[in-house]
Amino acid sequence: MKSKLIEKVILLKRMLEDMEQDVGLSSLTNVEKAVYLAAQDVKSSDGLAGTKLIIEHPFTQNMSRPTFFRALKAIESKGFIKHSDVKKVGLFLICEI
Repeated sequence: MKSKLIEKVILLKRMLEDMEQDVGLSSLTNVEKAVYLAAQDVKSSDGLAGTKLIIEHPFTQNMSRPTFFRALKAIESKGFIKHSDVKKVGLFLICEI
């Protein structure tokens, strides 16, 4: 028999998955979602986020560097972020979905 707390966790997980699908995140892996959401969280008012801030975010800080950069490249190729016109290395424009 499931405890009430586990039932709430299950409900929250289902709600989160529905919300991710609604906003277009369901095509991303869990690692890609973590990188994209971290980038969204640290972006400036002009929509830019530096690699250093993204990699230090709680969602991504425990990822290995290769995993982080593979995910960053993947979300860029899927159109969720793009290199900034201001600076080609280490600065990304975070796209709204």
